[in-house]
Amino acid sequence: MGSRFFLQALVLTALLPVIAYGKCDFPAIFNFGDSNSDTGGWHFAFPYQMLPDNAPYGRTFFGQPSYRYSDGRLSVDFLAQALGLPFISPFLQSVGSRFEQGANFAASGASVRPTSTDFNAPISLTVQLNQFKVFKQQVLDTISSHGSLNYLPSADSFKTGIYTIEIGGNDFDNAYRSLKLSPLQVKQTILPKLAKSVGGAVQELYNEGARTILVKDVGPQGCGPFWLTYFSHAPTDFDQHGCSISYNDAVQFYNTQLREQLSLVRKQLPGADIVYVSQYDIIYDFFANPSKYGFKATTQSCCGVGGKYNFTWAAQCGLTGPVNGKSVTVGSCSDPASYIIWDGIHLTDQANRVLTQQILGGKYFEPSTFSITSRCQTQPI
Repeated sequence: MGSRFFLQALVLTALLPVIAYGKCDFPAIFNFGDSNSDTGGWHFAFPYQMLPDNAPYGRTFFGQPSYRYSDGRLSVDFLAQALGLPFISPFLQSVGSRFEQGANFAASGASVRPTSTDFNAPISLTVQLNQFKVFKQQVLDTISSHGSLNYLPSADSFKTGIYTIEIGGNDFDNAYRSLKLSPLQVKQTILPKLAKSVGGAVQELYNEGARTILVKDVGPQGCGPFWLTYFSHAPTDFDQHGCSISYNDAVQFYNTQLREQLSLVRKQLPGADIVYVSQYDIIYDFFANPSKYGFKATTQSCCGVGGKYNFTWAAQCGLTGPVNGKSVTVGSCSDPASYIIWDGIHLTDQANRVLTQQILGGKYFEPSTFSITSRCQTQPI
């Protein structure tokens, strides 16, 4: 199995576009997060068979599994394309890596909170920050000894690059599933601490030289097939678009805490763009007005099987599992681009594309004066 993954890594590297377009103030991307932006970090850390190692993951863009929880690209991939950069290699990928224009420290299952007796998250945000510090120091030491090398970022990239953070969803999941907390209990116990921890991470990156840091909030979990299927809901716990009111309310509570925390941090960090990105509002509008974006299916999975939401925990995308007493191999829909959700939790390639387009438009930035397009000749995606 090891040789197959080695060959896949080489093939995927060959597929990644090398793009050289117009002027851009951001020569690199340094990303931190969970499965929503993991381009292979977890796979290369723990190389055993996982969901995105199986078809039909990757079918839309790569034509084969790409270690991404999607039928194609993630939002971080589309951001790289928009900035005229190649897809950013996972920090833990030892073969075929391209770090000259950034590195991706995201890992599936990652949480803001570190591993505890409650749950196991071996590559938490704290671990990712420490990996970045080691990476940065090794790069600077290498440059000091050998000069600039074409496979490493420049020393200046650590200051002029764009930093992105997308994490927090697994902290909700761990609280609900491991601690058996209700959305109300999660709001009262877990969430304020999370926002402060993310604010602390921003401070650490600033101390390492980062000056443009984008922090994405958590999306509307209450609209996802996993959340709608796995957890019980009262008949009154649904809004007009079929989303769970209570689970979305918990996310919105956290997002408010995060926004306020970043506002405080912003005042303490002179000369930096600390930007809150309201992707919750973008994604929720996908469910509220799907035809506006070309979507036809909302709370149903493209890759899944069973029930109202086309999702069964015991038989997930690409796997074989029991459904109504029968063994079923789970495949995907014929037109992923018409779906918002790929596998019950994560967005489709098309949803990630539209999400990134909306983010680049600038409407969902706080402060609203921040603009990527004024500092970078972005490319169509």
